[in-house]
Amino acid sequence: RLVLTGATGSGPKPFAGDANNKLVVRLKFGATLWNWGETSLASLFEVQLPPGYTCNVLGSGDPSADLDVFKVDSDNDDYPDNRRGKLGIAHSDGSWARSKDRSCYYELFQYNRIYAGQVVYIKTDVVNPSTPLRKDDDDNTWKISLSSKGANVDKIVSMPLVHFDSNSQIELDDHLRTFFQGNAAVINELVLPLFQPGIGSSFTAQSSQYMRVFFKPGVHVGQNGYVVVDAPSAFNFGRDCVAKELPSEYYAYAGEEELRLRPLKGLDGALVDCEGHAFPAAPGAVTTFNRAKIRVAGLIDVIEGVHYGFMVLVSNPAGVTYNREMHSEWKMWLEDLNGYGLEGTRETVKFNSMQEDTQTEFYYKSWGLYRGDYDNMPGITINIDDLRPYDIAGEEDAWITIWPIVFPSATMTSLRITAPLGYVWNTKWSNFEVTANCVDTEPCEDFGGAGGGVIPRVEGGVSNALVWDQVYFNPNVKYGFRHKIRMPLFGPRTSANAFFFEFGYEKAEITERIRAVALEAAPVAAMINCKVGYNTNQVGITDNRMQFEFQTQTEVSYSAGIIIVGDMNCRGFTFTPEYVLLEGSDPLPGDLTLSAGTEADMTPIIQLKVQGTPISPGHYKIELKVANPGGRILTPGIWTFGSYNDVSMYPTKYYLDNEMQTPGFVINNRMSYAGFYALNDRQKTDTDREDRPGYMNNLIFEFMLRTRPEEVQDMLLKAPHGFIFEDDCLGSMTSPKLKTDFNTVFGENTGGIWPGDLEVWQSTFAPVACVGDGRDARITIPIGLELAVRYAFRIRVQNPLNSPEWNKWTLNYNKESSDPFPGFNIWTSVGNPTAVPVSYARNQGGSTDPIVNPVTLTFKPYKNVPAKPAEEDKGGVVRVEVPSNFRFVHDNNMCEVDLRVTGASTPILPNQLECEVDNSETKLNLYMIGNVAISGEESGNGQEYQLIVYVFNPNAPQEAADWHLNTYSKYTREPEFSLDESQIPGFPIHNDLWRYSVSNVLGEYNGNKRVSEVEIVLSFRDHVKDGDKITVYSPRGFNIVSNPEMDTCDNYRPVGASPDWFPFTGAPECVCEEIVNGPACHLQWKKIKEGKDPAFAQKQDIRFKIATTNPPKTPFIAFNFWRAEHHSSTEALLASQISKSWEINPQLANVDVAFANGYRSAGSQANLDFIFTPVNDACCLEIQAEYPTEFDFTQSTVFSNYDILLQEGSRMLINLRSPGLIADQEISIRVYNVRLGRGGGQTRWNLITYLDDLMTIPMDEALQFEGGFRLPGKIVLQDEPILTSAWKESALMYPVKSLFQPRVGEWASAEFRLSFSQAVMAQGKLIISCQGAGDQQGYSLRTDSFVVIGTGQIDAIPVLDESSGAIQATLKANRPATETALLPDTPYTVSFRVYPHNDGTNTWRFDTTDSAEGFTNTNDGETQGFAPVQNFLLTVTVVRSPPKAIIEVKLDVDQGTAVIRELLIIAPPGFQFDEGPDGCGDMCMPGQALGSTGRRTATLASPTGQPLTVLTGLRIRVQTPEQTPIGTGSEGIMWFVEGRSQGAGTTKGWGQGSGFAVTQMSGSAVYYAGVANLRATEIAFTFTLDVDAGSSISIVPPAGFLLTCSMEGSLKTISLPGGRPNCIDDPLQLQLLESLTRGTYAFGVTVDLPPQTPEVNTFNIIIQDQYNNVVDAAYAIQGEEVVDLGAEAPSLAWSRADPGQPSVITIGITFTRDTSNLKALLVTLPELFQHDVQIPIDVQNLNPRFPLAPGLDWADTEEPDRIRIFLDDSEDVTTIPADTYRFSFPVLMPPDVPRKNIWFISLCDDRTCKQPSDAQVLVSFPMAGFNLYDVAPEALRVSASGAVLGARGGGFDLVCTLLALLTLLKLSF
Repeated sequence: RLVLTGATGSGPKPFAGDANNKLVVRLKFGATLWNWGETSLASLFEVQLPPGYTCNVLGSGDPSADLDVFKVDSDNDDYPDNRRGKLGIAHSDGSWARSKDRSCYYELFQYNRIYAGQVVYIKTDVVNPSTPLRKDDDDNTWKISLSSKGANVDKIVSMPLVHFDSNSQIELDDHLRTFFQGNAAVINELVLPLFQPGIGSSFTAQSSQYMRVFFKPGVHVGQNGYVVVDAPSAFNFGRDCVAKELPSEYYAYAGEEELRLRPLKGLDGALVDCEGHAFPAAPGAVTTFNRAKIRVAGLIDVIEGVHYGFMVLVSNPAGVTYNREMHSEWKMWLEDLNGYGLEGTRETVKFNSMQEDTQTEFYYKSWGLYRGDYDNMPGITINIDDLRPYDIAGEEDAWITIWPIVFPSATMTSLRITAPLGYVWNTKWSNFEVTANCVDTEPCEDFGGAGGGVIPRVEGGVSNALVWDQVYFNPNVKYGFRHKIRMPLFGPRTSANAFFFEFGYEKAEITERIRAVALEAAPVAAMINCKVGYNTNQVGITDNRMQFEFQTQTEVSYSAGIIIVGDMNCRGFTFTPEYVLLEGSDPLPGDLTLSAGTEADMTPIIQLKVQGTPISPGHYKIELKVANPGGRILTPGIWTFGSYNDVSMYPTKYYLDNEMQTPGFVINNRMSYAGFYALNDRQKTDTDREDRPGYMNNLIFEFMLRTRPEEVQDMLLKAPHGFIFEDDCLGSMTSPKLKTDFNTVFGENTGGIWPGDLEVWQSTFAPVACVGDGRDARITIPIGLELAVRYAFRIRVQNPLNSPEWNKWTLNYNKESSDPFPGFNIWTSVGNPTAVPVSYARNQGGSTDPIVNPVTLTFKPYKNVPAKPAEEDKGGVVRVEVPSNFRFVHDNNMCEVDLRVTGASTPILPNQLECEVDNSETKLNLYMIGNVAISGEESGNGQEYQLIVYVFNPNAPQEAADWHLNTYSKYTREPEFSLDESQIPGFPIHNDLWRYSVSNVLGEYNGNKRVSEVEIVLSFRDHVKDGDKITVYSPRGFNIVSNPEMDTCDNYRPVGASPDWFPFTGAPECVCEEIVNGPACHLQWKKIKEGKDPAFAQKQDIRFKIATTNPPKTPFIAFNFWRAEHHSSTEALLASQISKSWEINPQLANVDVAFANGYRSAGSQANLDFIFTPVNDACCLEIQAEYPTEFDFTQSTVFSNYDILLQEGSRMLINLRSPGLIADQEISIRVYNVRLGRGGGQTRWNLITYLDDLMTIPMDEALQFEGGFRLPGKIVLQDEPILTSAWKESALMYPVKSLFQPRVGEWASAEFRLSFSQAVMAQGKLIISCQGAGDQQGYSLRTDSFVVIGTGQIDAIPVLDESSGAIQATLKANRPATETALLPDTPYTVSFRVYPHNDGTNTWRFDTTDSAEGFTNTNDGETQGFAPVQNFLLTVTVVRSPPKAIIEVKLDVDQGTAVIRELLIIAPPGFQFDEGPDGCGDMCMPGQALGSTGRRTATLASPTGQPLTVLTGLRIRVQTPEQTPIGTGSEGIMWFVEGRSQGAGTTKGWGQGSGFAVTQMSGSAVYYAGVANLRATEIAFTFTLDVDAGSSISIVPPAGFLLTCSMEGSLKTISLPGGRPNCIDDPLQLQLLESLTRGTYAFGVTVDLPPQTPEVNTFNIIIQDQYNNVVDAAYAIQGEEVVDLGAEAPSLAWSRADPGQPSVITIGITFTRDTSNLKALLVTLPELFQHDVQIPIDVQNLNPRFPLAPGLDWADTEEPDRIRIFLDDSEDVTTIPADTYRFSFPVLMPPDVPRKNIWFISLCDDRTCKQPSDAQVLVSFPMAGFNLYDVAPEALRVSASGAVLGARGGGFDLVCTLLALLTLLKLSF
């Protein structure tokens, strides 16, 4: 192993390329080496270093005894733990002379031995590799080998090289890893870091300060790496050192071109940890922790323009320890997550990075200590008269004034003032003024010395340092000066924003280093942190949000403002001129106005104008709603932010802060799809899905592209606000955070269950980088993703604390942006949960008599809290935790709560809940112990809940603190059962009153009863002073106001005071506010005005009475308190207190008489419910029906627990027996079989309760009660109802469907003829509904064709009741309600749309109503409905459907429950059923056309007439048409079936099924040059077969085309099988000698072209088998347009055709006349061919008459499969003379020729043509290619001797080394 030495452990010179690096090796021999006396090579060992090292050992290699490893005695036995073993003591023992390259060899001389078990240390002298070498690099291994003859004198035996101990082995032992390692790191040099002391007295001896650290890494560190800061030995970071971020302005964004400083952070924004170490580590070496080792959770990486900065707390040593070497001992190192060195500083870290390397004096290096600071002197101030940057300050330097500088005694010293980086001191002497801030009372002296002062200098190259070599200060004189300084564009990013003053800076003695201080500089007046964000950048999105972030430095006052403008690439955005402040923004003024529009050039402009309240300097983040442009934006626009005086003058600019420009974003096309992959529960578990707030989550996304990526590019995943991606979101190979491998996306080793709808993301194009930036993750993906397939990936992200308001995600890639897709809800309370107490007062009673405070927690859970499972005692849990000093009220840990849905009148029953308080009394667990669950938002039925808990407030006032409400799915509350986690803002606790009570003196407790005497007593802990306010709030519903207009209190009377307790202030006022649950009232002395102090003494009672009226019932728990408050004149709450109010005794309440089972018509029987809440307990009830007459209870019955005492006519007496009527408990008594009264109308009842069954003592009553039901009249059906299908109403559109009967599951028209026994008045309603039989659903209704017709049409406005599905039609809505709409006993026809859900029995209900409750008429729902036929489900499938072929069609019919004997099949237009001898299939017989539709039919029927029970897998034969038929109306290629019982008119059901397209043969194409009258030119055809069949090919060309295959050379078989086929010219048919199989084919023939394009310009290709059956075909292949062009006779020749060999291709074309409309020739090679053009002259023009473009670039060979030859375009017209032209170029022959072996030469009218099919191509001549080994025609053959053909490749070396292992020696080191 190696000994750790040097600052990094890798020697004193660890940097790449360093020579003389001393690395100490420790070896422990496992075998004995010896030399028995031979003089030649007999025994040696080899230490082999990693590649790149050069190894040497000086002398014997003895290490220094001063190494730390030799000083340790950890067991305190007075012997060092590691003894310094040496190889030898004399030169004659052995030698390292044989060392060379990376191996050090030690040879033992005669008679020397190294014994097994011996430990030696060897100091090597190495030259480090020239490039960095990481410790975890596989090549970084140290090895050793032993070689010896031993007792064998014949030959030496060597063992194989053995590795040193690994770092992982060593690091398991704390002692070993302190001093040893397995290898050494070769590190990179860290360039230009910067250490600067903190603001204030940071230079002073014995002070502590946060030192600023700035650096730019040169290597990738990654996440969880280390930053190490080394200080001189006397400085102390502490064992638990503190490192934190710099102030936020250091990390400000200043533009794309500006340097950016990043913090060292984790996801939580903080550094992970900081450990202090003593360096060196040996005992006694240092006495302080002078090394700070900071572990960083965030990413440290090499990023262009990005630096890092932080600050670390350091304690300065005592002044006496100062020495000048301290300036050379500040170092910095970067280490990876294992603590392995990566980079560091060779020299000390500078104090001012502007210092030149040539300035080697100690005071130009790092910073050092000074004797004192300015704590005992007046503070220096720095004032800069214009903080704007030089560029906008009229290119003028600013004046900086520094004053006062005071010394208590006469002092002569030097002075250096270092400005922040970016500031430049003006070097002209005239820009220095020797006095500043002179006043008569304080006369000035010239700065630095009398007689004109001392002019400073700016040292060369260090423009931010102002130096006085000698200045003199008289005692107690305030010196100052002014100097010009140039302001930078922005504040510093890579240095402290401070001015450093150093008096005696060049002195080496602490006594002469007088004082130093760092003073913070004012911010530069420049906008910073200007950014433009967005939620989606998809083209045309109208609901986008854009974020605008900016930071101002200068106050923006009245008429000034901030303007944001975009450039030309920002056009097209449409903003809504309203903004919202985003989280983290400073507040903007409430009266600020925002306008958004466009400039004259349509560029956007946004203006924020100050109306009154100024905009303070701050960091602002606003969001605007915006519609994206309707077209793509390929280049991000630039947005300019500025703050200006008088924005009305814009674009004339009066700058406040310098402008800042920031890029916008591109606008992309729409991505096919992106979204979350829907996970099942197992997948969520396997992927660690975690939706709780603030947790790390694993999310799986899927996406599909429209286009194939052609370059490496970034995918942007944009989360909603609040989500945070890790800096390095990719992870490592061993621990990936971004997963695309199919075996890990859905959990480890889940490849076996990979979803079939996803494409596997291949490892060859797996993401190579992922960088998180807040809510954005940028994923770098190599080329390889395909279009039109779905990919999935998993990524980690931190959840926000709450669900985002705009909860949508987007994904951008390959210039495509997804639709914003919905996110998921965070498992926390939805919205803003609240905690509202009744009392804010401290616990007045203390521990002996505490006051119970009800606290209402309002929350809306996201997750369901489950009810109790059957097998468990408890279910889910709601857990509430109170802030400190609160205690829950309980009785032996059991508690009471009130839990209810917000707004519900009753809580969840106590038997459903169990409340428990833990022993700390601060945590309450509410268990679900019944069948009631809490519904969360996720379920879709989420409810808001109110939970009232009872607490004792703290005994002393305290600030508000959060309450916590968590839910669990199981009562055991383990973490895995955690659901929602919610923090609820708490409330402060104030002082209580000294005394407070409220009493109902006369005990008046009945509901709605006046309370004449309410006595209130209160006294205060504090004196009541003038200006104070005293308020008493009454419980909800208690009205205490007598005259609302005068705000007088109801019968206010002071008790014991005359005229009042506050005689000069007067009587209190009383005010009520009408809100839900009754008035909220208060009594108040608004402002005490007694003219004395105190106005009323503390702890003295105020007693008074008022009157009120009880509400109908006791207010809700949280509202039934009287609360008093004492406020100071400044509205501060001094004290408060509550007093619980009395319970109300309500009168008989909530009375109702209602139909038990819906309204019934007059004269029918019904069940009635009598509902009420008794005030007092009672046993018996008397019921009497007063109106209408003829009610009859004679046959009525009641519940078996009740006794009927009397029933005669309209009167009935009931004994309810035990428990009888219970006070305040609502009861419902059902009376069965009541004969309803005659005629109808509003009913009137008398209800009386009695104490006992003697009925002598009445208790409560409700007399003449008319709040019950109204009795409706009768509706009668006059004729049978009619049902008409919607298809029949649109027969032209649906010619087939209109022939069938109405069907279940489809809309139809229903018609009823009705009469009404009671007149229906205008504005009344006709209500229609349908009821199915049993559990079956009734019909759904629609209003779009609703009509009521009597003698004429009745005016009606129908509306569909969404909850009940009923039609509610308002009749004559615009006529007076006294007018009759429907006459009694008169027939009316009502029709409307209906939707039958089934074919079962259905009954119809008709009711009429007016403005009163109940019906005026009803039919009692007894009208019978319709019998629609069933809706058959038809599925039509085929294996293949080529045109004009006999195919087999599979029909699957689901006839439901229908029993059918015949099945009529109706095919689409153009299809013919097979009329062969076997019919069209089993039991299938072709039939006639279906009426006027022309569709062919066939019938399936059993020969025996038996029912057709199995209608799946029916196979029939049809002949397809040439093309997919368009069809008639909207029925297209739909197939139909009709099931019949037997014969027409017995339909049981029918159905339709989507047909299939006639599939043209794939890959079918025709290629030819469309030149008018061209003769005997080549035409090529291609097609692809998907079956093994076909022995003939027929071609049907357009009219005027003459195809020839029989002439010699006219047929090119290309890829047809079996040699030259038999051929017929007209019509063209090829009889193949060998059948076709699956695959792609091409062939060519000659053609004579017509003079012009045919009217029908299409070709047909037909493949038939030996029986002339169509195998496949392609009809209507579009031909080329025929043009007039003088070109013909293309030619193709080649030099050789050997596979894989070079060849020269010659392409020719003949122009028959001069041609002037061409710009380029395009030569396109077949697939697999590639040209081999290396230099321009490889392409040869063989006819110099061809007008080539000038120069060498006339041939474009960029693409390997094509060559473009450009014509000379220097003139407007270039003419190609009539002639034959040829061009040659080299190609590389493929190993095999392609199936589609066709070459093209295309004539282009534009140079941009790339394919033969491009619009710029006039004509393309196809040429059949050649096969391997073919020889070109003699006339066109090309010699290869002139071609530029060269073999390209390389060789490889094979080195084999074999070592024979004769013995195994154990080696440990």
